[in-house]
Amino acid sequence: MKGNFSIQNQNFSVDINLQSQSGFIINSSPRPYEVEFYNSKNPGNNLLDIISSSKSIPLLLVDKKIYKLYFNDIPAIKEIPTFFVDAVEESKEMDTVLEIVSFLEQNKATKTSMLYVVGGGIVQDLGAFVGAMYKRGLPWTFVPTTLLAQGDSCVGGKTALNHKNTKNLLALFSAPRKVVIDAGFLETLDKSDVFSGIGEIFRLCITGGKSFLDIFIKELPDFLKGDKRASNNLIAASLIVKKAIVEFDEFELDIRRSMNYGHSFGHALEALTKFKIPHGIAVTIGILIENEISYQRKILSLEERNLLLELGQKIIPSDSLNILSNTSLEGVLDLLRRDKKTEGTVLKLATLKSIGEMKFFDFILNEDGEKELSFAVLEVLKFFNIQK
Repeated sequence: MKGNFSIQNQNFSVDINLQSQSGFIINSSPRPYEVEFYNSKNPGNNLLDIISSSKSIPLLLVDKKIYKLYFNDIPAIKEIPTFFVDAVEESKEMDTVLEIVSFLEQNKATKTSMLYVVGGGIVQDLGAFVGAMYKRGLPWTFVPTTLLAQGDSCVGGKTALNHKNTKNLLALFSAPRKVVIDAGFLETLDKSDVFSGIGEIFRLCITGGKSFLDIFIKELPDFLKGDKRASNNLIAASLIVKKAIVEFDEFELDIRRSMNYGHSFGHALEALTKFKIPHGIAVTIGILIENEISYQRKILSLEERNLLLELGQKIIPSDSLNILSNTSLEGVLDLLRRDKKTEGTVLKLATLKSIGEMKFFDFILNEDGEKELSFAVLEVLKFFNIQK
């Protein structure tokens, strides 16, 4: 089966064969890297087997909660020098990176080492940043343990740190040597992390067009019941779309900007709520707000606007909607002005013309823009029968 979509008039046609996905290669600069899929009962032992088969000298950067869940009872893992990360947003700062650099120096890390980065997006950002800056490049392997990381961020090589209350202000590209996706890690995710991950998968399936959105609609009910087959199919579908875009525009010179769909307002919402709304859920809300702006500008049809609102309603927890309804938008323009996609007072917004067709347009960061944004938020809440 073929999937067809377009971004700013650049057309893509990709093969969709979810059942045969055991892995694929991402053509990246300066070197390609492999994405491997596993579905192990014991992901800790599976990773040990992967480490043992490598000739590199291993180092471990790991979410301390993941270590306790999956590695604490494996003696051979305990012999590997390990840096533990408290995977909270406050850790995603330069101070933590410098602590990791000291750890690497103390353990005499060189280009013959392999840093295994195990965790979700926060651990990934720290490991990728270190991997780029330490001695101008330290080999690293990413082992994503959250749905958000497995279904999106593991592919593409983007990394960023927060600075002075601005999300992802310090950013660069840092591709791993390998990505190891093991669905076994998803068994212990809490509901918030599940909904955060499905938000990014939702975004990529919309971008990928009707064939991918049909997969999303078909698999979502079983996914929400915890079915692992449905999870694997959604992850594979999401990464097929992202692979095509990243290989065409790895360094976000043009159409990869479409991956920011939902993120501009999503990131602002995270900051406004002091990160009470998790990233992927904020992105889903951002998608619906940006869709509303597109609809109000007579770009997106009413039918598709409503379809995506109905799907969004299934994957946005009610507590996040209540937080949104009780959050003031005061200061939102200042946050959007700091967005890396802003040029002067113009935010280059990636939004939807139709499902599978992304366009960029200018969103002016002035009083009129703030009114337009506020109205869009009210309309989304109105659809959900929530008053602001």
